[in-house]
Amino acid sequence: MVASRAERRRVPRPVMAYLAVLGAGILWGTSGPFSVTLFRMGLPPESVALLRTVVGGIFLALFLLWMNPAGFRISRRNLVAMMGLGGVIVGVFQFSFQMSTEAIGVPATVALLYLAPAFVVAVSPWILAERITWVRAGLAAVSVVGVWMTVFGSRGVDVEITPEGLFWGVMCGVTYGSYAMFGRILSPRHGPLAPLFWSTLGGAILLGVALRGIGAQLILPSTTEAWVILVIFGFTTITLAALLLFYAVEVVDAGRAAIGTTIEPFVATILAVAFLEQTLDGTGWLGLIVLVAGVAGAYRAGGPAPPEGGRGG
Repeated sequence: MVASRAERRRVPRPVMAYLAVLGAGILWGTSGPFSVTLFRMGLPPESVALLRTVVGGIFLALFLLWMNPAGFRISRRNLVAMMGLGGVIVGVFQFSFQMSTEAIGVPATVALLYLAPAFVVAVSPWILAERITWVRAGLAAVSVVGVWMTVFGSRGVDVEITPEGLFWGVMCGVTYGSYAMFGRILSPRHGPLAPLFWSTLGGAILLGVALRGIGAQLILPSTTEAWVILVIFGFTTITLAALLLFYAVEVVDAGRAAIGTTIEPFVATILAVAFLEQTLDGTGWLGLIVLVAGVAGAYRAGGPAPPEGGRGG
């Protein structure tokens, strides 16, 4: 039988899946530049953390209503786990990411975020009952070396490697790794979208309470342009990126799909160089290559993949 023209033009599903993964990685790579743009428009990092989470949560609620309405009907025990534990992880991650981005810049923050796979390798025997192989341990060590080469190779305006900035960056990696384990435990039972929505909602509530508790004032965007940037930021980096990864892991293995997301630090750094006057020296660029090679190798070897749905923003 002769294939129709439409059938001949149809792109194979695995190809579409890998394109979706690359799309998710590219969208996550815009997170730092979006944040710095909002900082320069007068929004403090605390406000960006809360507002981004709220915007992303609204879009997630709409997609959950459309794609999986049953995700709104879960047991009280699971709701406590998703909003409580998941909310703490998401809230701390969002706050840490914004604080780190302001303090030490985009390239260093995104590099420290990629401490997550090494963190998961280190704790997975106790949390996930997974055996650590020498290959995975070695690749995790390689990625950590790449992280620190990238961090200390960061240069440019708004960039000063300080202990406080490093603390917030390390917290990004730890909470991202924690969310990976959280997602791997709950997603098989509830699907990826419901835990992502409820943990994002819990994170938004936690951030609101915490900011009020420390006396931080919520600053709203003062211009239409800033509002538009904020809405695009929340939708693309929390909701759309997650949906792209949802599609991908239904077609290809999650570990293999995760390799494609390692485009994120390259995208973030290139955007920071092009638009934010933040860059890397020779050591930093080499470190970025070493970092991505280590993380991609760990995923290829069956190491810790991010949860279906990404990093909760």
